[in-house]
Amino acid sequence: MYIEYVSKPEELIDEQAGSAAITSHKGLFFINANDSDKTKPREVWTQGETEDNSCWFPTIDKPNQRMTEEIFMTIEKDFKTLSNGALLSSIDNKDGTRTDHWSMDLNIPPYLVMMTAGPYAVVKDSWHGKEVNYFVDKKYEKYAKDIFGNTPQMIELFSKLLKFPYPWNKYDQVVAHDYVSGAMENTTATLLGEFLQHTRRELIDNKFDNAEDDISHELFHHWFGDLVTCESWSNLTLNESFANYSEYLWRQYKYGADEADELLQKNGGEYINNTPTQHNLVDFYYKDREDVFDLISYNKGGCILHMLRSVVGDSAFFDALHLYLETNKFSPAEAPQLRLAFEKTTGQDLTWFFSEWYNNKGYPQFDIKHSYDSVKQQVTLEVNQTQDLSESTIFQMPVNVDIYCNGTKESHVVTLSKNRDKFVFNATVKPDWVDFDSQKMLLCVKNEDVHTNERIFEYNHAVKYLARYEALRSLASHISKPGARDVLIKALHDKFWYLRRYAINKLTDDTMPDFEAELRKMAVNDSSSMVRADAINVLAKNFKHDGSLSVMYKNALNDSSYSVETEGLSALAMVNKQVAMKYAHDLENSDEADLLLGIAGVYSQYGNDSNGDFFAKIADHVSGFEPQIVYVAVYGQFLKQRCTNNANISKGVDIIGSIYVHGSNRIAKFYARSALQQVVASYQDREGVLNEQITELQKNSPNDPKISTLQVSLSDDKAEEGKINDIIAQ
Repeated sequence: MYIEYVSKPEELIDEQAGSAAITSHKGLFFINANDSDKTKPREVWTQGETEDNSCWFPTIDKPNQRMTEEIFMTIEKDFKTLSNGALLSSIDNKDGTRTDHWSMDLNIPPYLVMMTAGPYAVVKDSWHGKEVNYFVDKKYEKYAKDIFGNTPQMIELFSKLLKFPYPWNKYDQVVAHDYVSGAMENTTATLLGEFLQHTRRELIDNKFDNAEDDISHELFHHWFGDLVTCESWSNLTLNESFANYSEYLWRQYKYGADEADELLQKNGGEYINNTPTQHNLVDFYYKDREDVFDLISYNKGGCILHMLRSVVGDSAFFDALHLYLETNKFSPAEAPQLRLAFEKTTGQDLTWFFSEWYNNKGYPQFDIKHSYDSVKQQVTLEVNQTQDLSESTIFQMPVNVDIYCNGTKESHVVTLSKNRDKFVFNATVKPDWVDFDSQKMLLCVKNEDVHTNERIFEYNHAVKYLARYEALRSLASHISKPGARDVLIKALHDKFWYLRRYAINKLTDDTMPDFEAELRKMAVNDSSSMVRADAINVLAKNFKHDGSLSVMYKNALNDSSYSVETEGLSALAMVNKQVAMKYAHDLENSDEADLLLGIAGVYSQYGNDSNGDFFAKIADHVSGFEPQIVYVAVYGQFLKQRCTNNANISKGVDIIGSIYVHGSNRIAKFYARSALQQVVASYQDREGVLNEQITELQKNSPNDPKISTLQVSLSDDKAEEGKINDIIAQ
């Protein structure tokens, strides 16, 4: 049987704006189809998740379906094509085109079917004889292995951890322009947004953000999501929590525990701080399937897997994942099947864990305090759960408690099970530190009553990053207490760069000579570019400028990191605006977005109308997600504070207005609207001044020709204000 059909995605009107993860639902996208935009290539690509592939081919578009596929693509000869599975043939046609035949002979869900074509550069790699290729813009061909080069090592790691070798015939990654999502795990052919493309120098500051984390995330989906797929969108976390946690696994293996734990902390914090409305992790009552693509399915789910790993132990955790994959491969699955795999592996009844974390809302909130009775020689630990029980539940959880006395550690395991738990431990002396949740695995909010001396001991003796951070955060909020500041100073030498940054930024107002001396060293010698950049920033804003600092800021312009170079330029502007503006002008011809945004930041503070063309010129160089947000913000500041020429303002309004009206970057659109409103406010302020001047002249010198000039200016300003308001109203 054959079905004859015509796909018309460009005629499809999105009935909804999409989700936080996917912003459009046309399924098939043509980028720069008429080649009118010389800043981007012509491309075609697809986006199937959630149920959008049915926009371009007939299918039962549900995640619990499975299918094989064959795709024939006829394209221009200089285009490369990519799809799932294997390229079976590539035939040149008489009309100058080429037809490529792709086939996927293992069954996959419809939403993971993909195709793309464009003038890609293809950089080849491999893993155990299987092709691992990177499809990038030609400009980034020489950087492809800097961006993606750890992929074979990731495949090896995940294959070993899961005891389940990568199950597909090849693994390709392709970068797409104007992509409507962040990245998509199409089987054997992951598609990623252009934000992932960086030069070798840019990667110094972007190793994880929008790079390695995304690469590991989409790769791990090829086991969790592609091989075993959520049976329904209600069970989406079976796909996304594992992909989220894979970022932790890769960081832990490649870069160590501190780097992984910092990511775990960030993910948990993002979930807790940005999820005002809770729903069950497995949610059967969503209003729209797009609603489950949120921080609960992703971040909370990943943190829960880490807790489950802590509860059952590493060996059982990965054995259970292997069993889950082996039992359910090439099939849809639901959360109870994951539970059964863990129960069969561990021999434990884990209903309690899955009930409270998968079939329940929220997270525990603890009030924690401990006391010591010198007569009974006992430590009493009290843990109260304070979460709203009308929205959540009492959480049961085994927790490690370590008690340090005279340099000796005793470890205990207690089980939280009530809203008020009390535990008593023997101790011959008052403890130096009582470490509740010593594994730092709980997804929770803690309000812990701990003496400053314990926090000092904690920082000095803790191995885990999360404990050291916990101590520094507490000490930073009590920095006037004896010993607290000394620990923050000590943390400037912490082995982990993130805590060195934390200490720098908490000591910003500390003008003691020892802090300034340390900052000067760190600004030049620290191994982390982000620490060097922060040190320069704090020096420039908080310490008296002298000749040696000016030299340091100039030297920073030759740093290997764009972040350091940008901070050096900003710091130099505080010392000598003219010199900084000259350096900024000399650096304008760079095509590196990070540096261009740094120059734009200087112009937004110290520039004038002559710098307006620079902002317009760089618009096409900052099209990635985060660069576009920064660009809109600094351009808006420039138009409001440094620009007086209506022609320059009008040009800027057109550019920012286009991002607001036509852009797909929601955060950039928010900042664009704000920037336009600020320009309107500046026009209104100026109109007020002009009206006062006109009224004064009409009163005292009614025939003064200046009145006519001022009235023309007022009319022009009102016209520009009206134009901007029309844009905002769209």
